[in-house]
Amino acid sequence: MTPKTPTYTADDIAQLKGLEAVRRLPGMYIGDNAAYGLHHILLEVVDNAVDEAMAGYCDHITVTIHKDGAVSVVDNGRGIPVEIKPEKGKSALTLALTELHTGGKFEGSRGGYLSGSGGLHGIGVKATNGYSEWLEVRVKRDGVIYRQRFENGGEPVTEVEILHPHTGERIGIVGERGAAAAIKAAADRSIGTGTEVSFRPRREWFSPAMEWPQPDQHVPWDFARLATRFQQMAALNPKLTIEFIDQRGKKPVSRTFCYPDGLRDYLTFLTEGQELLFDAPIIFSGQGNGNGGTISVEVAMQYTTNDETQIYSFVNSIYTPHGGTSVSGFQAGLTKALNQFAQSLKDKDLKSATIKGEDTLLGLTAVINVRMSDTPTFSSQTKESLTSPEVQGVVMSITYDNLLTIFGKKPAVGRAIVRQCVAAQKGREAAKQARKLVMRRSALDVPEAGILGKLADVTKGTPTEHTILYIVEGDSAGGSCKQARDRRYHAILPLRGKPLNTYTPKINRVLSNAEIKAIVAAIGAGVGSDFRLEEMRYGGVAILTDADHDGHHIKTLLLSFFWKYMRPMVEAGRLYVAEAPLYLIREKSGKQRSAYAYDDEERDRIIARFGGPGKVTVQRYKGLGEMNPEQLKETIFALNPNGDNPVLNEHLVRFEVDDVHYLNTAMNVLMGSLAARRKHWLFTRWEHGAEVADEFETVEAENGELVVEEEAEE
Repeated sequence: MTPKTPTYTADDIAQLKGLEAVRRLPGMYIGDNAAYGLHHILLEVVDNAVDEAMAGYCDHITVTIHKDGAVSVVDNGRGIPVEIKPEKGKSALTLALTELHTGGKFEGSRGGYLSGSGGLHGIGVKATNGYSEWLEVRVKRDGVIYRQRFENGGEPVTEVEILHPHTGERIGIVGERGAAAAIKAAADRSIGTGTEVSFRPRREWFSPAMEWPQPDQHVPWDFARLATRFQQMAALNPKLTIEFIDQRGKKPVSRTFCYPDGLRDYLTFLTEGQELLFDAPIIFSGQGNGNGGTISVEVAMQYTTNDETQIYSFVNSIYTPHGGTSVSGFQAGLTKALNQFAQSLKDKDLKSATIKGEDTLLGLTAVINVRMSDTPTFSSQTKESLTSPEVQGVVMSITYDNLLTIFGKKPAVGRAIVRQCVAAQKGREAAKQARKLVMRRSALDVPEAGILGKLADVTKGTPTEHTILYIVEGDSAGGSCKQARDRRYHAILPLRGKPLNTYTPKINRVLSNAEIKAIVAAIGAGVGSDFRLEEMRYGGVAILTDADHDGHHIKTLLLSFFWKYMRPMVEAGRLYVAEAPLYLIREKSGKQRSAYAYDDEERDRIIARFGGPGKVTVQRYKGLGEMNPEQLKETIFALNPNGDNPVLNEHLVRFEVDDVHYLNTAMNVLMGSLAARRKHWLFTRWEHGAEVADEFETVEAENGELVVEEEAEE
């Protein structure tokens, strides 16, 4: 094999300095450099404040989004230590914000800074600093205020200054002569203690495909997404109040979250507006041991009569959207307890049932809160899934023991759950037979319809994980995509017209739709409860539509279908939206450079770089059909030469769900059968802006019609 480079020397070995590694490897440190990563760097700061609340030193956190998109997080905890670390010759505050794998959470097992914290890598707020054009921290300790400022991704531009507690005047520098005397003379301990971190993310360090208009005046924070997370944090810490203020709109929007009854209050919120299977929620807790530390478990659960499942899992106040060992332990304990209880029933149908784990999920809403004195382990720095193996057995045992006791005391509750599980089992089997019948017919009907016959498949021999199926809007765009693709990696399935809105119809009607049948047959992994992730014919699925209203509608319809009928694919991170460029800018003369732009702001920056409007021609793509195969090959179908997977380029945006409850609520409004709810939501968004419109609650109107009611301002 001929090497690509003739030499390989010490000059080829590079070391990333400072926080550059955080920016160069976003997937490792913040999840991605798109919307998820942007919100992650804010949550890292808030998580630190919540850690102080968990330790019993903080009861109030204020998060403020300022008009220009900068954010401030203020807590009344103990404040980050500022003393000089002799072995480093730097303040502990500077180290905590700049040096990777430095933090106060490594010594929890011997009573250090925190025990039961979620931090484990010593990254945290350093990732925030690394992605910020500036960051400033103020610490109240010792009766004075300490301040330090960083710019350009974590470069200190000041020492750790000592400020007068009332005038703000600088009275010294930490570590310099006279600092102790200055503190003693000015100290006023009545100001309390705490930490304030303010920062503003830098646009250039995030994906160019992100929607980020006017980056010098705006940062695309999602108010509803953040409010949901802060609500969860408050529910997990009953003595904590979190105040969230957004100053970007015409009027500031404020939400205050405080849940004195903790998980009970949060469960009531999650099941609001739904018909409950029984009145009082099931709440239990327990404690076990693992790896020399203690594991505390608290669970709140309720069943409703709908078919949705909501399971929220947390460890040390960190939300783990992909569950992990805590969720698997809970499901195992729940299934075992229900089967054991069913054996004691006199009803023959219930007694003879063998309940499976998937049968217990119908209508289940559960919140699982685990606290570990030892350091938890996660699947990655972004902490999406708990992997600590010792947790599974502890949670299973606590769940099983408590549920058997509760069912013994309240047999009516146990019978109601078992009856629903048996009904779910029967319904699943009936639906499975219906799906098999439809799929057998589909295999015969689809070629005649000419839809699956238009599938351009990948060539044999490519590993499945390196392939992706593009579902493309229209035959014209599909033809261009087939010419632009790399046959080894890209499969193309053109759609004819809009697919069915699958959110409310029954499964039989869903599978009678030609476009849906083609998608199901192409992916080849089943549908609904029969969907098997390991049987997918491709490593991923990407939705590619025009950037117009029809394209967005088709994209929404497909996302709704995949969420309802192929959810494991979504949860596994294998569903993407492909971003096509909106503009092609070419120089008229000179170097005759060209570049693609994905939004108006990027277009304007490229035009300025090329010398101004008079020096360039700008082509606006109205649809995918206007792009020739070569242009598609340079953008959407460009291969990634640097990553492990060649098909995962920067133009594929992974569809991720941070909050199942919020998405289900939004789906009910936007995709459900009640037009009045959609109309009200649209008018609210038009009149008051997205921040207010996306914060809705459902109520029964006087005429019995379900509508959306805006929260009253205080």
